[in-house]
Amino acid sequence: MDIFHELTKTELFKDVPEEILQTLVSQNKVIELNPGDILLAPDIENKFVYVLLSGMLALHFETLNSPEVRVIEPGVTVGEMSIIDQSNPSAYVLAKNVCRVFPVHRALLLDLIAEANPVIRNLLRILTRWIKANTECMVNHTSKIGELTNHATTDALTGLYNRRWLDQGLAAILSDTIEKKQTLCLLLIDVDHFKAYNDNLGHSAGDQVLIAIANCLRNSIRPQDYASRYGGEEFLIILPNTVLDEGVQVAERIRQNIAAKTILQVEGKLLPGITISIGLAVNHQNSTLHALIDAADNQLYQAKQAGRNCVRH
Repeated sequence: MDIFHELTKTELFKDVPEEILQTLVSQNKVIELNPGDILLAPDIENKFVYVLLSGMLALHFETLNSPEVRVIEPGVTVGEMSIIDQSNPSAYVLAKNVCRVFPVHRALLLDLIAEANPVIRNLLRILTRWIKANTECMVNHTSKIGELTNHATTDALTGLYNRRWLDQGLAAILSDTIEKKQTLCLLLIDVDHFKAYNDNLGHSAGDQVLIAIANCLRNSIRPQDYASRYGGEEFLIILPNTVLDEGVQVAERIRQNIAAKTILQVEGKLLPGITISIGLAVNHQNSTLHALIDAADNQLYQAKQAGRNCVRH
């Protein structure tokens, strides 16, 4: 299919007179984009409305790393709002795969609008500004909701799941485990002699210990596992679909990695290392949430009685 007939299939040029399409084709050439190529960006002036002929484009607000808010498919245009409103684009648009786009220069498009009727041009400008304002408002609200959700379930200091998440998440995971007749391991972790560490070196040093442990936990557990701050210097790890021997291996890896962890003060000063004690419990088909946590707590007590810096199950 040639460009002329491709354009007649798009939203923008449906039922447009043939002479206008011929003019467009004679003045513009198709642009090919590779995956990841940026077509529009808020910090770059836009001079074209782009008609997507093939491939898919992704739209991101605020930054390229922000969540994708829209996928643009063939036949749809992008860039029209910045042209009509005579402003920079309000979002990033990039190619998700190999794309072909047909550019229409803003001067030509505005001429076509002006020839149709000045009232139409003004109406489009008003509608564009209204749409942009409402879109920005929705994006800001979505971002704030995301921040509030994260704060509600994430520990502010360590970035791990917090006790609020754990109260709901562990119950759901345990229920799913029992339903599937699988085995779950729970690791209850306590920092050895943490009170003395805090008293001797200060709370700032204690905070760095907790942050270092959280980072170590993230790097030591598997993708399917969950790490949370249980309270104070205690952490709780959930190991779904894990039998005892596997759970012990994970626990030992965590214990060894933390014992070898270098801990630095905020200004870069080297702090003394720390160790942890771990109590491990395994669920049974009739296990309750509280019984499982109590079992891990009892094993943690055994680890402390055994001299700390060890795993008990």
